[in-house]
Amino acid sequence: LMVAIQKGKQKATMADLKSIGTAIESYVTDWTVAPTANPTTTGGTTWFEPFYIKICPEADGWGHPFGYNYTAHFDEYSIFSAGRDGTSAVPAAPVVPPGGPLYICTKLSDFMNDICFSDGYFTVGPDVKR
Repeated sequence: LMVAIQKGKQKATMADLKSIGTAIESYVTDWTVAPTANPTTTGGTTWFEPFYIKICPEADGWGHPFGYNYTAHFDEYSIFSAGRDGTSAVPAAPVVPPGGPLYICTKLSDFMNDICFSDGYFTVGPDVKR
């Protein structure tokens, strides 16, 4: 039962990350660069809502704020969740390399892992059916 609860939080987090990522992609289309402010923080949502996303989620399924990295003057970005434990291993570099670590979630400790959406796709996160 606990694994099912955590999986639900993980799926909700992934859906939120994808929605935020899609909104960032729209921003990049308009401005040709990634936003310099985290669009999920209270100060960031004032310019991001409602034009790019109706209501921007501010926290993941576990209640931790989303992290955000970008490359100045470029369109590269990463929006990420630190997972259940709230401790992130996403590097300070803006974008996790393509084909980054995907993992299988079968036990509670697997939900401690990060989830990262970079440049339009998940670069770190659970390996889901395609």
